[in-house]
Amino acid sequence: MKRTILLVVAALLLAACGHSFNAATPKGFVELEDQEDQGYDYRATTADGLVIAVREIDNDPEGPIEFWSRAIENSMRQRGGYALLGQSDVKNVDGLAGKQLRFGHDEASKPHLYYVTLYVTPKRLYLLEAGGTKQQMESHAAQLDWSFKNFRLK
Repeated sequence: MKRTILLVVAALLLAACGHSFNAATPKGFVELEDQEDQGYDYRATTADGLVIAVREIDNDPEGPIEFWSRAIENSMRQRGGYALLGQSDVKNVDGLAGKQLRFGHDEASKPHLYYVTLYVTPKRLYLLEAGGTKQQMESHAAQLDWSFKNFRLK
């Protein structure tokens, strides 16, 4: 009996350590396992290499969405020469307000696109990322939009 109680407590503790979100894997993508070592809480890919990902980060120091979207924009420009192509306000299926930033750059003389959709709560930042060649991003635009919109907090 004591062993059963310990097993139940251990299982509950492991479940509590999980993510506070549910990612939406679109059709045509396969979820990748064990991505935490690479700095991601979730990643999925197409057979052709288009990748979507989620990072869950503490909102510390606590800042509003405007602060974090500007910080992301500055970081992308400084670290990789990404140009901000546009930004828009977005909402997920539950009505959570967010901001999507769209970046572009050339890699091996091919245009690449990188999207970051940011949702901010008082405790967490959720960065939903997608990146690939311009052709990949445009041909999978509907799946990407669906995935970002169907991202949910637990």
